[in-house]
Amino acid sequence: SIMGDADSETPEEKLAFLKKHGVVVETPEDRMRAAAGGGGSGAADRGPPKGAKTTFKYICIPADESLKPEELVGHGFEAEDTMLFMLKSLFSGGSIDEQAAKRAAVQHLGEAGTLGNSGFNSLSTAAEDGAVEVFALVRPAKSNNSCGVYIYLDEVGLLKNLPRNSRATGIASQCGFDNTQFYGDIFIGRTQINPSPMRNVDFPLKDLDSSAQWLSRAAAENYEYGMDMRQLKDAMEATQGGAVSADSSGEKQGDGYTWSQSEADVDITVKAKIKGEEVLNISLFDKVRPDECAWTLSKGALSLTLEKVEEGNWFKLTAIE
Repeated sequence: SIMGDADSETPEEKLAFLKKHGVVVETPEDRMRAAAGGGGSGAADRGPPKGAKTTFKYICIPADESLKPEELVGHGFEAEDTMLFMLKSLFSGGSIDEQAAKRAAVQHLGEAGTLGNSGFNSLSTAAEDGAVEVFALVRPAKSNNSCGVYIYLDEVGLLKNLPRNSRATGIASQCGFDNTQFYGDIFIGRTQINPSPMRNVDFPLKDLDSSAQWLSRAAAENYEYGMDMRQLKDAMEATQGGAVSADSSGEKQGDGYTWSQSEADVDITVKAKIKGEEVLNISLFDKVRPDECAWTLSKGALSLTLEKVEEGNWFKLTAIE
């Protein structure tokens, strides 16, 4: 019988048999190839292409240390971080551990912190749809040719009880971030913001070597970045006559626009008559999620709402030169 023969078959032979008889089977490798091709559930959210096509290398580091890091090839477009779109399908699926979610709520909100049904449902939706979190190993600067290096991970990996990724923790430690934990398989990619537009560029397997130039300079560059942020904050406090508020949510004036922010997003308003011409061209202080941004046009004012990749206060709207 088929059942009797199956016991002696290898997993590869069983898979081939199922596919031959019309059974649709998606393996982890299939999902990896789909992501590398720029497909997956995030592709439908990205809207029309914003720039020229790009091809770039990036790295997967499995949580399972018996598996070697792998170099992959992605395809996308300029003026976006393609990794945010194409990795959503890889991180989709899995269930949230309710107890782990409650512990996380207490950790972030204190003993009085509660998750609630709506909070748990939101986490479950993020797990089902796939949510990409970004951790900056190195931010763009003149010293690194305006190239940032980032870890991309499952935003709710901890709450799915995914295994720790000790190799990712080791890389972050080399960049000056001690005791940072990552869960599940992670990906490392590089983006370049200058010359404009921003785009994904190669992060080959050889760049994981401890002697790689970017890695040898990372801790010093991150220290300099921290000092620059501290000096910028001090300067803002001096001009405002006091401490910068925690959320800096008040409206600020820019060159031809106004902007305000919360921990999660940035709002920009541009007053202009739009007849096909460019009305605003700036490099942002940090990354945003294009698929979660929105715009409205009313009474000669263009209003943009940009969702931040990393929650927190921006000290200014535009990138530091």
